[in-house]
Amino acid sequence: MSDAERKKLLAQERYFGRSWTHIYYLWKRNRIMLGKTTRSILQITPHKLRRVLDLGCGSATSLFEVFDVCSEIHGVQWYGLDLNIREVLAGAHRSRFRVSEWNKRAISFLVGDSFYLPIADASLDMLLCSEVLEHLPDPNLAITEIVRVLKPSAYAFITTPNPNNMVERLGYAIDKMTRGALKRAFWKGHDKISAPPLGADVGFGHVSVYPYRTWRVWLEKAGMEIIRKVRGPMVFGGPFFDRHHLISGCIIALDPLLDRLPCRFLLSANLGILCRKQARH
Repeated sequence: MSDAERKKLLAQERYFGRSWTHIYYLWKRNRIMLGKTTRSILQITPHKLRRVLDLGCGSATSLFEVFDVCSEIHGVQWYGLDLNIREVLAGAHRSRFRVSEWNKRAISFLVGDSFYLPIADASLDMLLCSEVLEHLPDPNLAITEIVRVLKPSAYAFITTPNPNNMVERLGYAIDKMTRGALKRAFWKGHDKISAPPLGADVGFGHVSVYPYRTWRVWLEKAGMEIIRKVRGPMVFGGPFFDRHHLISGCIIALDPLLDRLPCRFLLSANLGILCRKQARH
């Protein structure tokens, strides 16, 4: 078996690639949070040729979803950028396949560091940064670069974990009282490759998880105007929710209704922040 075949099979066996509750999380994040928000901005952006960049795109799973949601909008150049060259090559390969198989428009890919973006000043109409900043020890460096590459009055849409999610906070409190029993029961059945270690405090390399008010201060200080917050799905998914179909089904069925509640941002696994570069910055 070749290395490529082995990697493909391993990817198919990863737990979160098969978890139906996590698939719902990805669907809402990619198509509702990112896709609908991006489409609403592109529809009001007056430029004939608009440039959109997905910063920290990985293999561009989210970017392809956003692209498809916005497929009826023409005059858009799509870009994906990541530091991992293997992920970027995978995204570029998939883009070529979509072009040849379905005649979709191509997405261009770049390799680069979020602290030193290989992009000219004031050249982008919109920038997406989904689940990236929490992995950086100093997110402000990346925020400065985001502001630099945006045109005046252009938009950025950032998603990041929500530490004020009451479901997770309640779970952490119960886990502490039960000395880790809840976490062990929750992750029972996961694989050790794609799920967090049972002893992890933050998991998935999250080193900069902050509440909305902190992000708001940093973004405004960098020259961004906050337009609105966007709620994400209530749960991330996992073995517990996959096993308990009734609980998960009720959560998923009620999730769209929760979007209308005043307290909706306390019931969201992640948080979306739509902001706009100040015209004179």
